[in-house]
Amino acid sequence: MLSQQATALDRSYALQTLGIVARDSGDVGAAIQKFRQGIALSKSAVLSARIGDLAASLGTALALAGRRRAMTEAFDEALLRSTELESARVLVRRGAAKMHLGDHVGAYEDCIFAAAVLARASDRRWEANARHNAGTALMGMGRFQEADEQLVRVQELAQGQQEHFDATVTLHVRGACAYRMGDLPRALELLYDARRRYDELGVVPPEVVRDLAVVQLAAGLPDEAAQTADEMVAMLRDARDAALRRADGFIAAATVHLAAGTPERAVELARSAARSSKRQGHVDVERHARVVLLRAQAATGNVTKRHARAAAELATELKDRYSSERLDALVLAGRMALDTGLPEVAEQNLSAAAAERNRGSSLRRATAWYAQALRARADGDRTAMLRACSRGLDVLDTHALSLGATELRARATVHGSDLAILATRTVAFDGTARELLRWTERWRSSLHALPWPEAEHDPVLAAELGRLRAAENVLGTGGTDETDRRRIEERIRRHVHGRYGDTSRRRARFEVPALLDHLGDDRTLVSIVGVKGERFHVVVARRGRVQRMAAGHVGDIRSEVDYARFALRGAALANDAVASALLTAAEPGLARLQETLLGPAVRELGDGPVVLVPPSTLQAVPWGALPALRDRDVTVAPSAAAWMRARQSVQPESERVALIAGSGLSTSAAEVDALAGVYPDATVLTGQDASAEATLGALEGSWLAHIGAHCRYRGDNPMFSALELADGPLTVYDFERLRTPPYRMLLTACESGVGSPTGADELLGLTTSLSALGTAGLMASVVPVSDAGSVDVSLAVHERLRAGDDLSTALRATRQQATTPVATATAWSFLALGAA
Repeated sequence: MLSQQATALDRSYALQTLGIVARDSGDVGAAIQKFRQGIALSKSAVLSARIGDLAASLGTALALAGRRRAMTEAFDEALLRSTELESARVLVRRGAAKMHLGDHVGAYEDCIFAAAVLARASDRRWEANARHNAGTALMGMGRFQEADEQLVRVQELAQGQQEHFDATVTLHVRGACAYRMGDLPRALELLYDARRRYDELGVVPPEVVRDLAVVQLAAGLPDEAAQTADEMVAMLRDARDAALRRADGFIAAATVHLAAGTPERAVELARSAARSSKRQGHVDVERHARVVLLRAQAATGNVTKRHARAAAELATELKDRYSSERLDALVLAGRMALDTGLPEVAEQNLSAAAAERNRGSSLRRATAWYAQALRARADGDRTAMLRACSRGLDVLDTHALSLGATELRARATVHGSDLAILATRTVAFDGTARELLRWTERWRSSLHALPWPEAEHDPVLAAELGRLRAAENVLGTGGTDETDRRRIEERIRRHVHGRYGDTSRRRARFEVPALLDHLGDDRTLVSIVGVKGERFHVVVARRGRVQRMAAGHVGDIRSEVDYARFALRGAALANDAVASALLTAAEPGLARLQETLLGPAVRELGDGPVVLVPPSTLQAVPWGALPALRDRDVTVAPSAAAWMRARQSVQPESERVALIAGSGLSTSAAEVDALAGVYPDATVLTGQDASAEATLGALEGSWLAHIGAHCRYRGDNPMFSALELADGPLTVYDFERLRTPPYRMLLTACESGVGSPTGADELLGLTTSLSALGTAGLMASVVPVSDAGSVDVSLAVHERLRAGDDLSTALRATRQQATTPVATATAWSFLALGAA
């Protein structure tokens, strides 16, 4: 149009269009030039209406360049040249510009006034724009509920005008608002829904992928968040018009990678974001990038006084009081200053961060309580430090209780790691044995300490699990592909992640005297605490006394555990000659493993039953194979509180027994057939009768359940670990549909006792969910065993159970009765879990 010497009116639009393209491509200087040319042309041609519109576009570009005074002058001219309706539209744009410069109050006042004018004029599109900006400004002011109310109205307006894309954008922003409120289930639900709608429209903005990554990270899903963030980075790099969005996206991706344990990648992304935002003149965005860069450098061990002072300066410069970046910068500056000998800088920044401990989301308040704990430690006030750690963990309990999904509850405990480590490390070195036990229990296995959400009928979940089983069956015949199965799994996870918990309930309080009462005079509880980079600390509770002692170094353990499990697996699946050689070769390693984990505690075990409470990373140690434990009643529990709860479980009045045989067993359900003769009134499911729904029906409220089936352990996603039944996998999600789980359950499947450590000290897997649901006693294996070998073990255990023994006593007898190397290895491979 410009080259063809079009009319002045058309040329003014052409210059404005070129300015908008330049602005959105990140070339703000060129945009300002085009808008000024358009204004000059409009004035010379006396196009008064065009002057106001172009001046408003100029004001937006000047705001992006950080030129506040010139921006104000441009918008003043736009308002002067506009009618009442046009002025309302200018105010909407000025509000957006003010938000960019951090003036959320001014932005809200402009936009809410404009919304009223536009509503009277029935200008629905611009009213929606005004309310959208007003809602975003309210988010910046920390008034999240009011923000959501505005955004709900925006969504209604967009849907009424059949503006599906705008409605989806608003849904997306509401998800971000829910996240800022700390409502993670709602945030996940809205963002997953927004992403689905964007996919259907064929246009996926990088921002929704960014926000989803941030919320996944907050939900304790760092690996998924990292994958989502990398998807977003690829989108931004490929998008030619994404210069304005690239820096924000890279900052989010860097934050995610920092939490996912890849600080080098975080440094790369944060540097790129800082360079990009600096080129564009986005001062506040550049500051955010530098905060993340400093955090990533600190994670790599690069901390100096210069870094501490830089973090402190950034915290002062960041404008948005409610931004996570400012709080992160304050805590980072405080930690760096403490580590590098700058006490005044530490106090100034930590006190500012600690002032936020009674406002904002749970995660924000927990971070502020961590700052308060660091202040107290710097002051030498041990009592105040432990109190602050406790208060921070209390806040995170509320956060976990708001989540209805097991996976999110377990993973969300990672947010308390700093608080737990700070307190536990302190009491591990200068506290009493009882104090160490109390603090270990305070953050260990929250899945069992927090009230479990009540099971509810969920037809959507039941249907999706049925589709998953169907897909698995078809996959086995080559009729579908892996992508279909993964898609169904993702729908299941997204659906469950949107569940709400119940914040009206509270964590069960742990008391050492109550534990000692439950132990009585014959039992001994051994709690093992690993302090990173240091030794294992062992707390022994027995006969009214609690002792503590140091064992081996934490770093010496992984290879010994791996070799012990490797040797047992080989022996359990071999012939007797090979099994004998493997067990003999494993003896020195098992002795070293015992010395590292228990040390002098083996001399304090007494003669009675032993309850072991190891860290989640050591739950799958073959404890029954350790020399000092082979001839003892040994049960393993995720925490002392979980063991006490299991011990208090009431047996069902009806001693109903369920016997289920899965598919593909080489023994063709021999153990279930044999047990059916022992329990003549049992519900027996074999062959095609052993379907998922029939199995759940048989398990509901049973006194004793036995499932002989192959187990598929899913390290990539432990909630999909499953037992193989006639119609497909029975997953952890299926077990969680039970209202009353079996009182006692035997799983003779390979590796059914293995779970995935996650969060602060949690474990996700089959046995974890069952015990958290309320199953008082479980038997499961920690290595693969042969079908035939498991038959012999299960029959021996059932014989002892019928004689009145509990699972730990029955397993001890089974270990002692083993007469061949293969039988010994198989018996050593099983654990008794719980207290029944």
